[in-house]
Amino acid sequence: MSVRVEIFNELSSRLDDMNFFQIIDIYKGQFSDEDANGISHFPAAYVSISRIDYEEMTVDFIEGRAVIDVYVFFRQFDNTDILDKNKPSSIDILNIMDEIVDELHGATGNFFSELSQTAEEDLSFIYGKPAFKVSFSTEIRKRVELDNYILN
Repeated sequence: MSVRVEIFNELSSRLDDMNFFQIIDIYKGQFSDEDANGISHFPAAYVSISRIDYEEMTVDFIEGRAVIDVYVFFRQFDNTDILDKNKPSSIDILNIMDEIVDELHGATGNFFSELSQTAEEDLSFIYGKPAFKVSFSTEIRKRVELDNYILN
């Protein structure tokens, strides 16, 4: 199993255990920074595993650091005015974001150390619907098969 597969499997399993999301997927370019109209089922969560910077450590092992972003999209309400009937739903969104962090923070695997939350961002103004990005960092350690040469 690869590092990215293990991270996605662990996070998607934890998100699925919340029994909340209609879609949990790896981010594969389904939406651009300005357009999330392709998302038709809500709530939706997309896991993005960014660049992983590696360094060689000991023979046959490399270590690195990765950033994992989880994008979460909710259905757009007609009005979320403070006096509006949707206020409880709006507060629920904020509570769900906290639950996501609680569920994912500290997740570990064979290849990656405990996830640590590094940021969260409200992206609603970009996508035109309730949207958030939660970022985590983790240390990666994996074995690589290298040819070892002995010089005389």
